Amino acid sequence: MASIDNRPAIQPSIDVLLLLIGSIAGLVVMATVFSGNRSFEEAALGSLTAVHEAQGPQGENTHCQRINEEDQTAFLEFVSKYASTILFLGNSQTHSINQKKEGEAVYPELIQKRLDSIAILTHSMPNANLQEFLVSHAWWTEQINPEMVVVPAFMDDLREDGLRGDFLKSIVSGGYQMETSHPLEVKLNEQLDFLTNPPSEAGSESKEQTPQDISEAALNDWLSEHTSVWRNRANARGDLFLGLYGFRNKLFGINASTQRKMIPARYDRNLKALDLLCTRAGENGQRVLVYIPPIRTDVAPPYDPEEYLNFKRDIESQAQRHDHVVFANLEDIVPGPLWGLKASTDGSGEPELDFMHFQFSGHEILANALIPMLTP
Repeated sequence: MASIDNRPAIQPSIDVLLLLIGSIAGLVVMATVFSGNRSFEEAALGSLTAVHEAQGPQGENTHCQRINEEDQTAFLEFVSKYASTILFLGNSQTHSINQKKEGEAVYPELIQKRLDSIAILTHSMPNANLQEFLVSHAWWTEQINPEMVVVPAFMDDLREDGLRGDFLKSIVSGGYQMETSHPLEVKLNEQLDFLTNPPSEAGSESKEQTPQDISEAALNDWLSEHTSVWRNRANARGDLFLGLYGFRNKLFGINASTQRKMIPARYDRNLKALDLLCTRAGENGQRVLVYIPPIRTDVAPPYDPEEYLNFKRDIESQAQRHDHVVFANLEDIVPGPLWGLKASTDGSGEPELDFMHFQFSGHEILANALIPMLTP
């Protein structure tokens, strides 16, 4: 009688065992190097600067980074208590305090305390570009139609391009599209559609789930319930990207003070986005404040001097094309001692100068400078 080879029969069991061992080992490594407790935004800011999202007089949620359904509901409820609304757009300068102490707040919250008859709402995104501001403004206009919009123009962020669905969650999940025929807005609509319906997921709802789909979903649910590492894996991915970013900077000798050149095509798209935002605001009867935000001036900024001068001229020129837009240059209002340091971006471990985030006193100065321009 021929012998029977049982090896193929036990091979699947060995594969499953190896997969299980590999998964456990991976989770142990992740748990060792990443706690899962801090967000990508907090990791990017480092330990010397803290996130603080503005609140209303009664602790209401009036400030978001990601526009989820909870934020949308809270904003609409808050706005209903006021006759007038101002929408603040911003980047991490808007939601961060260097060397933060108990009880300190960011400038939108300080302004809310002073202008207690107006609802101050804020949508800020790390490294937000003006194309993202354009989409955010269009969507919030349909939700609340604010009387005024405040737009800081950061030269740093004009190097950024396109839309990030992570910070436009309700916009993406709702399949939002701007009503427009302008080429840039049409392109942004295409990006929104791609984020809402990524090719990898097209038609997936109509397919019958396979045993693999069911087992993967069950494993994902179990890991999310029992391990904080897996539950916060998106943040771990952020830490990984930050590590790669630091490695790149170390390799090419880049640090926070390094002058970086502008990317012309991205720069032009962002300038056009600002012009469109101002135009759409005017069509909806909104006033707009566009300003050059504070940057530390006690040392040379990380910009090519000629490019920075041209940038300021371009932003002012865009604003002055519209009668309903006010322009202000606030770049030098926060003195050097009120800025701080940031975690190393070149892998050296040595703290670097922070050109973007200032201490609480800087937020007070910025609030005082903005308030006179916010009332008719």
